[in-house]
Amino acid sequence: MSFKKSLTVAMLPTAFIVVSMISEAFAQPAEICANAEQTNQIRAVFSKDSPPPPHRAAASLGLPEAVVMSGLDTARAHGIAGSHFQAVWKMLESWETAVFVVMKGGHVFETHGPIQAGEPSKRSNFFNLHGHADGMSGHLRPDLVSAIYAVSLPGKDETLRGVLFYDQAGEIAFGVYVPGEGDTPPDSLISSFEATQASIQNLPSICP
Repeated sequence: MSFKKSLTVAMLPTAFIVVSMISEAFAQPAEICANAEQTNQIRAVFSKDSPPPPHRAAASLGLPEAVVMSGLDTARAHGIAGSHFQAVWKMLESWETAVFVVMKGGHVFETHGPIQAGEPSKRSNFFNLHGHADGMSGHLRPDLVSAIYAVSLPGKDETLRGVLFYDQAGEIAFGVYVPGEGDTPPDSLISSFEATQASIQNLPSICP
């Protein structure tokens, strides 16, 4: 065996280790907790009389939306690990109605109606919603949810109330909101949200 070939063979294990380390680094979930500097920036944005919605704040700060949520005080946003998905979804099923929102590629999809019950698939990682005439139906992936936030953000004209689900990059996957744009939600629905929010706030925070 030539010296050149021997050197190439000897280097293979190191190359495989380097490639493996790079692959593992890309496979790890993104950092979704704000540091002290980011927290100060985030709270400054939301201290305004008319704070922006979460996705606009994230865009203006150049941060994943989950990081922005983590920088707010607990009264406005409290985040828990995605492993609590099924427990949180069960809470949402008790709401009389909601707006299910998905934002993708600049598009915004909204479905109005009750939150359908669901159950884990016996054959895959999907959480299958029970489809009915009203409300959202589909197949969700709880294993890809990194964080869940109960959010209550007072604005100039109305309060944004919802439960937001974030992917492993810290970006919004979808959200379940109390209807309120242009209309005042009924007290019963606000009470349902507040009960869900309180239950989520009683669970350990995903960020220190």
